[in-house]
Formats: sequence, structure tokens, C-alpha cells
Amino acid sequence: MNWLTFEIKHSPGFRFNVIDFIFIVASGILSFLIYNETPNLSLYLIPLYLVFSFFLFCNVFRIGNKLEVFWYIPFTLIAIVSIYNFNLNLFWFGIMIILEPIKLILILYKIKNGPYYGIFSGE
Repeated sequence: MNWLTFEIKHSPGFRFNVIDFIFIVASGILSFLIYNETPNLSLYLIPLYLVFSFFLFCNVFRIGNKLEVFWYIPFTLIAIVSIYNFNLNLFWFGIMIILEPIKLILILYKIKNGPYYGIFSGE
């Protein structure tokens, strides 16, 4: 594990740096603050979900920006439709039924079709 700050790590494998740590802590604080304002809603999970997803994409499996677009465009559409309908259940349903399978497909696609530099890449 290399605690880089603003350098891009080109060597294969898992990466974690100070900026990632700060971002994870900040999202945890934001989620805590949201929870304090709306404890009966699951809104507080959204920042954690976003950070967890991008951490998987960027640091664990390292799928690259070109593939991430196939995840964040549907996420944005699901969020817009859910906000428009004031339906948080619709949001989480869309996450589980649409986005999680997309996430898995993108990761498997990157591992199979490469070049793969993420965790367990073996290089």
C-alpha cells in the first residue's frame, strides 16, 4: 500500500492514499450529519454508497474512467427519477436491481478484457 498524495500509481494492485482516506472520512462525516437530520430516512447511506462504489472502481479493481460512465449515467438517471417522484424506495430499488449488476458486469469485463491492473492482477 502506497500513501501517495497527488501522484498516479501505475503499478498494478490495490492502491490507497491520503486523499482517499480524507475522502472516505469526509463521506462518513457527511453521512453522520445527514443521519442526524433525517434518522428515519436512508438518505445518509447515499454518500457512503457513492464513495464505496468509486473506491471499488478506482482503487480496488481500477476499471478506468471510460467504463465508469456506464455506471454513473444510470446512477444519475435513477437519482433524478427518484427525486422527481419523492420516492427513496425507488432509488434503492434501482440501485440494487440496475446499478449493482452493472457494477459487477463492468468489473468482470475489465478483468476479462483488460488491461487489468487492479487487485489480484498478478503483475
